[in-house]
Amino acid sequence: MGARYLYFVNHPSTISLTIQQKKTLNSLMKSTSMKDKYRKYLAVLRKSEGSRTYLEIAKEYEISIRSVQRWIAAYIKEGKDGLKNKKPGGAKSRITDEDKEIILSVLFNDPHIFGYLRNTWSLRSLARCLTDELGIQISFRHLQRITKDMGIRCKRPKLELLHGPDYEEGKARVKRYKQMASALEKKE
Repeated sequence: MGARYLYFVNHPSTISLTIQQKKTLNSLMKSTSMKDKYRKYLAVLRKSEGSRTYLEIAKEYEISIRSVQRWIAAYIKEGKDGLKNKKPGGAKSRITDEDKEIILSVLFNDPHIFGYLRNTWSLRSLARCLTDELGIQISFRHLQRITKDMGIRCKRPKLELLHGPDYEEGKARVKRYKQMASALEKKE
């Protein structure tokens, strides 16, 4: 770490805020329930007081010096909008709106049409069908997110037995079903 860096970190340079800017930051601090936003606003206010260095602010609020520097630079450049939490980046979805319509149409059709020996879709079998039959490369997890975004609630099917006169017979049927469940996968 060079002397220039230490000078920059410890240098108590100020930023000048108007009374209105200070009031805005104070009201934003009062209205937020998010700890990270609160600390951003507070760091900018402390720096505007002029007596505190980046290092002192960072130590006081147990955050990195670089974070304090970034927040203050963002505030200087963009104002209060610079302190908003940015959406994390990531890869764009390869699934188009047209693909989503296809997914919906397949989802609301009977799995028998596509050769699956089941009455309802599971997300895994639906993902497999979309990948194999329709050429839409999609994983189970991605399909799970897409259906959630579309407002479709997916539930795992559960076998339940009611206690009654034919309980033992039903129990035997469930046991046989579980033994042949793997055979219910799509036949080649």
